[in-house]
Amino acid sequence: MRVVLAFPPRASATYVPLGIATLAPYIEAAVPGTAVRLADLNLATWMWLAGAHPSGMNLVAFLSGNKGQFFNEEQTLAHKQIWDQIRRSMTNMERQAEAFLAGREAEVLFLNLLGALTGQLLDFDPELLGISVLFPEQVPFAAALARAVRQVSACRIILGGAMMSALNVRELLRGVPEIDGVVEGEGEAACAALCAGKSLESVPGLIFRDHGEIRANPKARSISLDGLPAPDFSRLPLDAYFNPVPVLPVLFSRGCAWRRCRFCTHNVSFGGYRKKVVAAFVSEMEQACRQFHVHHFYSADEFITAQDMDDIATVILEKGLSINLHILGKPVAGCTRERMALWAAAGCRWIGWGVESGSQRLLDLINKGTNVRDIRKVLEDAAAVGIASTALMIFGLPTSTDQDLTRTLDFLTEVYPYVHSFTASAFALFERTHFARYADRYGLHIDGIQTLFSSRGVDVKSRRLKFREIGSDGSLRSARGALEVAAWMRHRRWLGDPPLEEQLTTEHYLIHLSKANSISGMPHSSPADPESA
Repeated sequence: MRVVLAFPPRASATYVPLGIATLAPYIEAAVPGTAVRLADLNLATWMWLAGAHPSGMNLVAFLSGNKGQFFNEEQTLAHKQIWDQIRRSMTNMERQAEAFLAGREAEVLFLNLLGALTGQLLDFDPELLGISVLFPEQVPFAAALARAVRQVSACRIILGGAMMSALNVRELLRGVPEIDGVVEGEGEAACAALCAGKSLESVPGLIFRDHGEIRANPKARSISLDGLPAPDFSRLPLDAYFNPVPVLPVLFSRGCAWRRCRFCTHNVSFGGYRKKVVAAFVSEMEQACRQFHVHHFYSADEFITAQDMDDIATVILEKGLSINLHILGKPVAGCTRERMALWAAAGCRWIGWGVESGSQRLLDLINKGTNVRDIRKVLEDAAAVGIASTALMIFGLPTSTDQDLTRTLDFLTEVYPYVHSFTASAFALFERTHFARYADRYGLHIDGIQTLFSSRGVDVKSRRLKFREIGSDGSLRSARGALEVAAWMRHRRWLGDPPLEEQLTTEHYLIHLSKANSISGMPHSSPADPESA
């Protein structure tokens, strides 16, 4: 069977899609005779939009390390303005996809783009088209692609990816009948069954249309990660991404080792927590170093535990690998200075910590399993061993008060010398979470569900809820999240200017942090080009 696995817009132009790179070798090993081609339509769209912008190709040359000085802050900010303009064009393409799906007139630019992407998909004459959707912004594009492909091809069209667990699949199938089915949960077993020619009724995790009715098969059992083929990035144009050197995502585990946070939806996409054998995981990075000259990796895990990082770092050092690594971590007492010194020696440059709040009351409320004292010590120790920390914050958590906000701002002031960057998100409420199930208990009034797009008279909704807060007098008021984020941003300016890296993509952030290390494959900066500034 001829199969195309596609990654649609819109994601960052720096992002190499891990999901389809993981599925391809699994399918070909499980179903001999299957030929799988990968199509990164997100990257193709960025290149298409850059080509339509007067300075777009100068931007591509700069970001690829072929023109100007990539580490020069002035040049970076100048090129960021161009990139922001192209980003706005990309956002407009998403709006045009929504118009196309709703039956409204779409711009000629979008229709031309859609035609070009459809042609790229059908060039292989696939019998099966799988579209991998990771982010909500990709959903309108994926649906529009399905509609465009169906107009010229009878191939089976299946959607999958983490986002399929974060929207109403039945509405999607009703609104976009061009989609033959949707896989919820992990996709390996479903893809193998489809490629083997199994009937739709026997494909695990598939939700599909059957004579006008929508049927849902039982979900697939969680697969073991032992023996899972390594992602095959050779099928993707690594030199074409908007990075001066290749930066690859890696995945050590699926699911969450904690799995108790009351706000989190990530556990819906995967089954129980599983992890790879450490030696096999490190071997994946070693192979990428040898095959693609990759020395920059970032973890796509929910987080990696301290003990696992010890084991990973030990194997990296034993193999003598020269890498730069970014991970997500949980700031608990087990993340000691001695441990993090080992991680740093193995190439861990940057950790994003799930700090969430500086109020112990709120940390306990969300069942984070952390305490403010330990968080402060972890951030201080990470800085001492040379690891950059990003504090991942959530503002406006349920029942948050002015006192909680003050405690958080005071805490962030204390740890500011040890933290390299911050993210600030307003609390979002999702179906299936503890806070949604017990909304009244936490003073939350649910107004409805967020609509992703409309098609054929059907509103296709996500799992994200629209809500307001219930005041002590019973009145309804806007959620605090946006106000608390604004308060933090004002406070942040008082603490100091954010670093340049805080404005960069994950991939570029990691490259900037690792520039002081002698990593082979890093391009030498050329003399400043007047046109690149």
